[in-house]
Amino acid sequence: MFNIGEVPVPVCHGVTRRSFLQVGTTGLAGMTLPSLMNLQAQGAVGIGGGKIKNCITIFLVGSPGHLDTWDMKPDAPAEIRGKFQPISTNVAGIQICEHFPLMSRMMDKVALVRSLHHKTGSTHENGQRWMMTGHEFNADSVKPHSGSVISRVFGQKSELPANVILPAPIGNTGAGPLHGQSAAYLGSAHEPFFLNSDPARPDFKVADLEPPKGLSEFRLDARQKLLGQLDAMQRRTETRSTQMHDSSYERAFRLLTSPKAKEALDLNKEADTLRDRYGRNTFGQSCLMARRLIEGGVRYVTVNHFDTVFNLTCWDMHADGGGLNNTYLDYERHLCPQFDLAFTALIEDLDQRGLLQETVVAVLSEMGRTPRINPRGGRDHYPSAWTNFLCGGNIRGGQVVGSTDKQGARPNDNPVEPPQMLASIYHGMGINLDTTMMPGPGERPVRLIEAEPIRQLFA
Repeated sequence: MFNIGEVPVPVCHGVTRRSFLQVGTTGLAGMTLPSLMNLQAQGAVGIGGGKIKNCITIFLVGSPGHLDTWDMKPDAPAEIRGKFQPISTNVAGIQICEHFPLMSRMMDKVALVRSLHHKTGSTHENGQRWMMTGHEFNADSVKPHSGSVISRVFGQKSELPANVILPAPIGNTGAGPLHGQSAAYLGSAHEPFFLNSDPARPDFKVADLEPPKGLSEFRLDARQKLLGQLDAMQRRTETRSTQMHDSSYERAFRLLTSPKAKEALDLNKEADTLRDRYGRNTFGQSCLMARRLIEGGVRYVTVNHFDTVFNLTCWDMHADGGGLNNTYLDYERHLCPQFDLAFTALIEDLDQRGLLQETVVAVLSEMGRTPRINPRGGRDHYPSAWTNFLCGGNIRGGQVVGSTDKQGARPNDNPVEPPQMLASIYHGMGINLDTTMMPGPGERPVRLIEAEPIRQLFA
């Protein structure tokens, strides 16, 4: 048996996913997507009905230099090894940058993947598309964000959306608008919900959850009844566009009238000491908000650490003296301490609340940075090698997957490509990638990701 989204579909005993696709999908081709979506959900994890898990993805927009953070080369020449020193962690043999002292004390929970690479270009957008979707694509073949895939597979489990991105979508990073943070062909029902607000602000609120001024409860109820009438019409016509359009309206109404949504987004419910522990900044409070959203029923939360790389302090350390003038000093004083505080607070908080075992936490970025320091004292884009990491769920922490050569220039063993990271996240959430499929372009069943999980992460 395999599943199309939430819908299990029986096949002959012994027929594998790959052989099924080779034979064809004639029997399913006659089923429209709305028909599939209207079927009763019967579990998304295959016959065993495994426990549905959650995911928090932290996306480090701009990309940290791997040699300056989690894959240091202290024996390399000065122009390679950089300015920082490695420190030991609580796992023998694993060292990381001296500016992650809190993370070093919980390395037993973290699995570093040091051999990531891709070969399709060195723009931020190339890496964003790979790491957000598991695909490279152009405007004619846009692929869905991983959170939208999870939304399509599992659906919502509360009034809150299944897929939330905060504090805002990725904006201008230099090479166009295709960042991989849309639902693409999965439709508006699975579009990410963007917070579009800074949770660190004293006057923080989510504008989309506030009824327009002058809209009375009576008028709001009338609009909801109209939605019901549109829904009835849609079910009779069963067209894909009306289904998806209606779903987005329905979601908006649920959020607008949901006390649970407002409760989950109210950081004032948290103790000041905990808010301080995360860090009183946009990133820290976004990580705290991510935990509250998971607790409130959101399945997949993405925290964008920055929404651009221009004219602000971020991971994009070109040191060019202009709009990309980030340096080692920015890493030391701002970026590394901010990340260290918020990331470790999130892991501790999830663990103490019993949520870490059912929540995969993935820290991702677009690429690495050049092994050789540039003449300005920074590092440039480098997709040939970098480090990301995972923890939580059934990820086995305290290990390193893969390595790079002595200069951090390329994978030395166990090379990993971006789709394998996405496959590992899906696998860690309890999805059987050989039996769970979703409608693709043209409503043809497709695999969630054309890659296998990194088995070492789960050994």
